[in-house]
Amino acid sequence: KGYMTAGAYADGALGEVFLKLGKQGSTLAGVMDAFSIAVSIGLQYGVPLETFVEKFTNLRFEPAGMTDDADIRMAQSMMDYIFRRLALDYLPFEQRSSMGLYTAAERAAALDNGGEYAPVAVADTPKAPVLAVVPAVASKPVAVKIEAAAPAMTIGSSSDLLESMGIKSDAPLCMTCGVKMRMSGACFVCEGCGNTSGCS
Repeated sequence: KGYMTAGAYADGALGEVFLKLGKQGSTLAGVMDAFSIAVSIGLQYGVPLETFVEKFTNLRFEPAGMTDDADIRMAQSMMDYIFRRLALDYLPFEQRSSMGLYTAAERAAALDNGGEYAPVAVADTPKAPVLAVVPAVASKPVAVKIEAAAPAMTIGSSSDLLESMGIKSDAPLCMTCGVKMRMSGACFVCEGCGNTSGCS
């Protein structure tokens, strides 16, 4: 478990990065602190973020694999994930596009546009709706019939839980997004992205 905190200048450019990983005092925590300081000093002395992203993305070492970040489903290492995330958050679309880094929304829009990638505007937070004052109306009592519910199925393992949701416990992982697929007829389908296991 780790944390990344990034600080930006007033113009939105990345200025510093803090990485907290591992137990305080461990070798990993110390190395990540030192690395954070080195990257931050580089950024403050004019090294473009794009240079760091080019050098540290696709760097492969363990731990690697799936993440819970919708924009970056698979990472080849911690460095790969960290600099992909920084690129998505701080680099303009044109620079990210030249490196093949797109958000999930941009990839989804490209599917709709026939493979043409374009920047996707991030929606502003919606404003709270204005509520109208409605006069109170006298309510009438309503009869409610309560019946006992059927006993719930006992779930004793993760396999039981998956099968109660209609997902076979031995189902494969989706090759596109990494979500466990569910049975659909004779094939498997991914509920995350809609990919199938080969049948249509």
